[in-house]
Order: sequence, then C-alpha cells, then structure tokens
Amino acid sequence: MMPYSANPPIILSFATLDPSGSGGLSADIETAASLGCHCAPIATASALEGFASHTETLATEAPVVISQARSVLEHMQIAAIKIGFLGSVANIEAVHTILRDYEEVPVVAHPALCLWDEEQGDQIDYPKAFNSLIVPLSTIGIFSLYEARTIAAETDTITTTARALNSNGCTYTLITGTGENHPAFRNSCYFDRGLFQHYSWEQEAPTCHGASSTMAMSAAAYLAHGSDAIQAIEQAQNFTWQTLRASRELGFGKRTPHRFFWADQNIEAPTSLPASHRNH
Repeated sequence: MMPYSANPPIILSFATLDPSGSGGLSADIETAASLGCHCAPIATASALEGFASHTETLATEAPVVISQARSVLEHMQIAAIKIGFLGSVANIEAVHTILRDYEEVPVVAHPALCLWDEEQGDQIDYPKAFNSLIVPLSTIGIFSLYEARTIAAETDTITTTARALNSNGCTYTLITGTGENHPAFRNSCYFDRGLFQHYSWEQEAPTCHGASSTMAMSAAAYLAHGSDAIQAIEQAQNFTWQTLRASRELGFGKRTPHRFFWADQNIEAPTSLPASHRNH
C-alpha cells in the first residue's frame, strides 16, 4: 500500500477532449474525482463532434503534449498514468518517450479505436505504433475484442490475440465482450501464462458513450490507491458496471455513465455484481 497522504492520488491522463463531456478527458476527470483521485489532463486531440461513432479528431502537436506532461511530472507526484486516444502516431511516439522516463509509474492503456481514422495521414499506422510503443509499457491494457485484434494484428482466437499482447509486454490484458458463445456478457483477463479469469454478467448493462474511458480511468484510480493490478481490474469493472446501470440520457440520443451514482439518493443500490469464474 502507498503511504498515507492528506492529498488525493494524482493520475496523469492522456486523452481526447470530447465536447459532449461524456467521454475522453471529461470522463477521466469525473471518474478520478468519484474515486478520490485528482486527474491531471493532457489533451492529445480534440473531437469535432460529441457522441459520433467516427468523429473527426484534430491532434495536438506532439511538442505541446510533451511540454504539458513533463511539466506535470516534474511538479506533481504522479501515482498512475492513464492513456486513451493519443490522436496521432507522433503523439504515440511522444508519450512513449515519457513512459520510458517514468517506468516505475503504473500505466493503464486503452486505444479508443472508435476515434481512429485509418485514412487520416497522421493516424495511418496508429494501431501498429500503439502496439510497438505503448503496449510494452502497459501494466493493464483494456481492449474491446475488435481493438485487441486490430492492435495485435491477430484475428485467430481470443486466446491467441491476448497472448500476442501479453508477449509484447502488456502485463495484464483485459478484453471486453468475449462472451460471443455464452448467454452472459463476459470480459476476460489474460497474463503471461494465459487466461487469468473470466468476469461474467447475467445481464449486459446499457451501452453508454464513455464506458471504456470510465473503466480505464477507474483501473488507474485503484492502482493509484495502492491496489494490485488484479484488484484494480476487478474493482474497475464493478465500478463501471454500476455507472452504466445508473446511466442517464443527457443528449445526442445516447446514454452517459453516472460516475457519481453513489451520491445520487434517487438511485437504488445495485442488487447484484458481476460474477467471476477463475481459470489459471
């Protein structure tokens, strides 16, 4: 456990500025605050629309990303780093250099490929660069099945996809939505020896914009509080499940996770949490 401090743990977040306030940096700031942490946000890109599945993004220039991040790292005690969509290959390279200088700080990475434009010049090789430069330095990698297969360039089984990511250096790989042939919604966690654990829900929570950002930042928050990686993965899923269960429709015809559900007296306590099945 980390030594006690009157100040909250600080998490450095690299992510996109989402004008809807439901995903990206806004989600990171809300999630960190809800879990007793402080978020230091670095905007790696700006989305031109809120909630659009393939909205155009404008990448922040890499020197700006580097200057802002190093300023924070030199003047604040960072307990964890969360990585979302980085906007460009140049920004992936920039963040890689920063992570190399702070290898003692745990990293939670989520590629957020819903924002990737494979035809945009500065993003053409984005998955390959993310796999080469970010995955090897990640304590926890969180991917949808599509993201895992795209980043790893492995489309065979879920196990071989996860193995490719873990063998590349990602300590723990959480792949969401792996229950294709099962009645329950399922996420699966893998490590260097293969499958660590399946996490199953009897009923899938509502689809929400910002759900993946919530899960990645909540995992970083639990790491920042001193949890080990497996505890952080389990707690992040439970927290995210509750934010989705309490989600609200704030606009655009989409739902937004309610990251302060615990403070809302109009919400009933959850009757059940995800069931887990361990298989080492």
